[in-house]
Amino acid sequence: MNNLWQNPFRKNKEENDKPSFRSVIDLGTEYVKALVVEVQEDRAVIIGRGVARHKGSYASGSAIGDLGAVTATCDQALRQAEDMTEQVYGRKVVPDQAVVGVPNVLIRGAAYTVKQQRSSPTRPVSQRELTQLLQRVQRLALQQLSQEFASEGLALVDSVITEIVIDGHRVTDPVGFRGENLAVTVFNALALRESLDGLRSIAEGLELEPPLLVPESGVVASFLKGSEAIGLDVGGRGTEIFWTRNGGLLASRTMSLGGRAISQRLAEGLCLSFQEAEDLKLSYHRAQVNETASVSLGEVLNGAVAVWLTEVERHLMALSVEGDLPHCIHLWGGGSELPELVEAVKTYPWMRELPFARCPEVEVLNPERVPGVLDRTGLSLGRGGLMVMGLARWACADEMKNGASLPEQLLAKVMRKDFDSFLGGM
Repeated sequence: MNNLWQNPFRKNKEENDKPSFRSVIDLGTEYVKALVVEVQEDRAVIIGRGVARHKGSYASGSAIGDLGAVTATCDQALRQAEDMTEQVYGRKVVPDQAVVGVPNVLIRGAAYTVKQQRSSPTRPVSQRELTQLLQRVQRLALQQLSQEFASEGLALVDSVITEIVIDGHRVTDPVGFRGENLAVTVFNALALRESLDGLRSIAEGLELEPPLLVPESGVVASFLKGSEAIGLDVGGRGTEIFWTRNGGLLASRTMSLGGRAISQRLAEGLCLSFQEAEDLKLSYHRAQVNETASVSLGEVLNGAVAVWLTEVERHLMALSVEGDLPHCIHLWGGGSELPELVEAVKTYPWMRELPFARCPEVEVLNPERVPGVLDRTGLSLGRGGLMVMGLARWACADEMKNGASLPEQLLAKVMRKDFDSFLGGM
């Protein structure tokens, strides 16, 4: 069974008073980001951080690429973070336990809804009734997912309730409510066991204990909890598009255009090498380009951003089959550091083709937005560090579990009790 239901960080009673440390790793698409954190009650305190650039593509389709190369890059980033702890914490900290993000490119998932007409509308909904409905929706969802992706060796890596509705009204917990119609929507994320084994092999190569594997989609949904929104994570090699609701994921898409595509278009438009274009883009961002060059550079960048936006619109159109799109758009990732991109997202005529109820409001997210994390390093990874900061929250696995609602606790019990054998046959 997956690590979401089996906490590898559970401590023995005699260890409760000892400082607890974790390594946190986000593979990224362009850079590996690593943190060393100290778990303090209900928060993760960052005492070291490191960054290392991938030498090639870390993943292709649903599989990890060159494990040796990826492990070496992770080791470089993690050593930087461990070395920093000596200055920040007063001694060098090298944790044995780790939280590792499962990249969205490796995830196959979808949200499914089961509706039930209750035989006794005046009778309050019971825990047993809700549990039985969760069992139904999970069996249906996992059967459909296994058929849709037609893949051997799938493993469940995330399962979250995204919506509970009773007689047309959304509720957080239906137990005790009366009504005729009850509906539950659950998002399930699966990945090939081979891919998850690859992530565990990376941890083993770093001399870490078997890690807590956390899907990036779940990280995004958790810190956007309480709102319905579209999330755009603009990475180096691609852009992840998320649709979240009530702390859960309704749908996601991966598109191949990111910051590198913009740099490539810049290189072609100005007859530069890719690295020269990348350096020029950074200089432009820092306002280190003279006015004459800035005008022509801005024109090329605007053209590249327009291509990126058109592709985003196409993917959002595919997502809109789920219903009207939420009017909140959140933007983060290293690629969102480009001012032209942010401005283009804010001014784009989204309602021209897409089913938004009203004109979307665009908000740029910085790592400081992530709750439950205190950074003592005094440094910043920029918007590209939002994901690894979100992953740091999972270092407090027990605290997050203790904050789960009753429906979430019942879903966890359903998964533990009923689905080991089912998943084993997928």
